[in-house]
Amino acid sequence: MKRMTLLLALIVSVTTLFAQSKLHDLDIRVVLSKNGDARITETRQMTITSEGTECYIGLGNMSPSVIENLTVSDETGRQYENIGKWKVDRSRSDKAGRCGIVEKNGGYELCWGLGDSGERTYETSYTITGLVRGYSDADALRHVFLDKTVNPKPEHAKVTIESADAQLAFIPDNCGLWGFRFKGDMRFENGKMIAETTETMDSEAALYIMAKFLKGMLNPTVQDTDDTFEHKKQLAFEGSDYGDAIEEQGFFSSVLDIIIAIVILICSGLGLLGLWLLFKKWYAGFKRKKHEQWTQTVDYFKSIPLGGNLQQANDMLNAFNYGKEPDYKRVVSATVLQLINEGAFAVQPMMTETGEMQNRFMVKDMPLDKDLSPLAYKMHDIFEKAAGDNHVLDPKELESFMGDKNNRKLIRSFIDLLCTKRDVAYYKNKKDEMNEVYGFKRFLNDFTLMNERNLTETKLWRDYIVWATLFGNAENVTKDMKAINPEFFKMDEIASQLSDNVALPAVDSSFLMITEGLLYERAQQRQKNKSYSGKRHSSSSRSSGEGGSSSWGGGGGGFSGGGGGGGIR
Repeated sequence: MKRMTLLLALIVSVTTLFAQSKLHDLDIRVVLSKNGDARITETRQMTITSEGTECYIGLGNMSPSVIENLTVSDETGRQYENIGKWKVDRSRSDKAGRCGIVEKNGGYELCWGLGDSGERTYETSYTITGLVRGYSDADALRHVFLDKTVNPKPEHAKVTIESADAQLAFIPDNCGLWGFRFKGDMRFENGKMIAETTETMDSEAALYIMAKFLKGMLNPTVQDTDDTFEHKKQLAFEGSDYGDAIEEQGFFSSVLDIIIAIVILICSGLGLLGLWLLFKKWYAGFKRKKHEQWTQTVDYFKSIPLGGNLQQANDMLNAFNYGKEPDYKRVVSATVLQLINEGAFAVQPMMTETGEMQNRFMVKDMPLDKDLSPLAYKMHDIFEKAAGDNHVLDPKELESFMGDKNNRKLIRSFIDLLCTKRDVAYYKNKKDEMNEVYGFKRFLNDFTLMNERNLTETKLWRDYIVWATLFGNAENVTKDMKAINPEFFKMDEIASQLSDNVALPAVDSSFLMITEGLLYERAQQRQKNKSYSGKRHSSSSRSSGEGGSSSWGGGGGGFSGGGGGGGIR
C-alpha cells in the first residue's frame, strides 16, 4: 500500500512538472528619457498550460519611483483592458483580456490574465519614473529586471538599454555596464547597452543590471547628491566577482603575460623577455596572414552588410588590423557620402555674389533613416548646426563651429562615437557578420569580374561607392563601374557626384583635418594621463563597465525592483 502511495505521488509530481507553463524567451527594452524616466517593454514568448490564472511582474523597493501607463497586448494584437486596481482572487476567465496593478508597500505587481492555453506572446509596457538617479559624480540605473523568485524562469533573456534621443549613443567612453546573478554577456552595440544570458536561468538566477552615465548626458529628476556612484558601485560589487579582476600594469595585458613575467624575474634573464616579445610579434603576424588568406576565399556577399551600419563595419575592420593603428578617416568620408546618398546632404549649383554658378554643400533638415549609425546622426547634427538658417555649409563655417568652445561637448561626443573599439575576441561567435563584411569587400574588389549591370538597383550601386570608400577601394570600384556601364553615371546625378568626388574636396577635407587634430589631442591626453599615473590603476575593462561576462555569484545590493517576485500564479 505504501509503495502504491509513493508511486501515485511520483506520477502526480511528474505530471505536474510537465504541466507547468514555460517562459522560452524574455526580451526587455528600456528606453530612457532625458529626465531619467524609463519606458520599459517586456515581450514574453511562453507555453501556457491550465496552471494558474495570471502572469505578473513584481517590483519591490521602488520608492520614490512610481509606475505609470501600463499596457498589455498579446500575439493577436489584442489590447488588454486596464481595469486599474487588480484583484488577484478572480477566476481565469474573469482575468482574460484584462490587466491591472496591485500596489504593495514600497512596490507594485503588474498583472494580466493568462487567457487561453498554448503558445502565447505577451507584450507588457510600462513607465518607471526616476529609474535613472543622479549622484554627485555620475548618474546611474541600478535595477532588478527579473527577481530570483520568479517562476518560471526564462530559457533566454535579453535587456537592451537605449536613449529616447536617437542622437545620444551609449558607448564605453561615456557609460558603464555591469550585470549580476546570471550567466551572460554584457556589451555595447549600435549605441545601445545590452545584457544577454548565455545559459538557461536556474532557480538561483536573476537579472540585476547596473548602468552608469556621465554627468550631463541625462538630467534625472531624482537626485541623491549626498551619495556617490562609486560608493553605490562598491556596494553592488560586494559578493560579486567583479572585484577579483587582476590590475593591468605596464605590459601585463593578460594572465599569460604575467606568467611570463614571473619566469623572467625568477630566471633574471632579459633574453626571455626579448624572446617573448619576438613571439608576440610573430604570432600577430601569423594571425594577420591567416585572416588575410580567409578574406581571399570568403564567399561573395552582394547585399549591403550589417543593415548599412558603417560604424559597426569599421569597428570590425579595425579589430582585425592586428597591431596597426585604427583607421577612422575612411568611416568619416564614407558617412558623408552615405548622407548624400540618403538625401540628407546635397551638392547644388548656386549663384554667387559675382553672378557665377558654383556648387555648394547643402544640409537638409529631414528625418534620417533609423538604421543609420549613431555616428551618422551626430555628423548630420554638427553639419546642420554649423550651416545655420540658410542650410549652406562652407569649410570656414565648419571650422569656426568646431573650434567654438561652446560646441565642445557636441564635438567630443562625436569623437567618442568615432573612436568605438572592438577586440578580435568579440567576433568569435559572429561569423555571419564577418562573412557579410568581408564577403562584400571581396565582391567589390572583384566587381568587374561579376559584371553587375542591373540599372534597376541604382541606389544599390550608390551604396557600393559608399562602402568602397570605407574599404579604401572607391577609385578602383568606380572605375570598374564606369567600364561596365558608363550610362549609369550619366543618368544618376547623385552617383555622378559620389564618383567624381564633387562634394568632398572642401567640406570633407576640412572636416577630416579638424577630426584628425582632435583625435591626436585625445591620444596625447591619454598618454599624458598614463605617464602621470606611472601605471594603469583601473582593473580589467570588464570591471570598469566596458563589457564582458556578467557576475554569476552575487552582488547587486541595494537595487530597485528586488524582492517583488513574479511569474505565473
